[in-house]
Amino acid sequence: MARHARTATFAPNWKSVLLADASVGLLIIGLGVAAAFWIIWAGLPIVVLGLVYLFLVGRRALQWRWLRNKAGLS
Repeated sequence: MARHARTATFAPNWKSVLLADASVGLLIIGLGVAAAFWIIWAGLPIVVLGLVYLFLVGRRALQWRWLRNKAGLS
């Protein structure tokens, strides 16, 4: 199991790592919204990328939680 997981998965501050990662996604969305005020066709794809990034962070959070539960670290 450990060979499939990153070291941050089992770190005591794993929620902080995911929160910092999610803030990057929110920043991307914010930049996309700001860019949409000037050029809408350039801003909307950036917003979509930010949403996809947040989706992937959420998926990683579920995976890490599952791995931590499996390792008995819940």
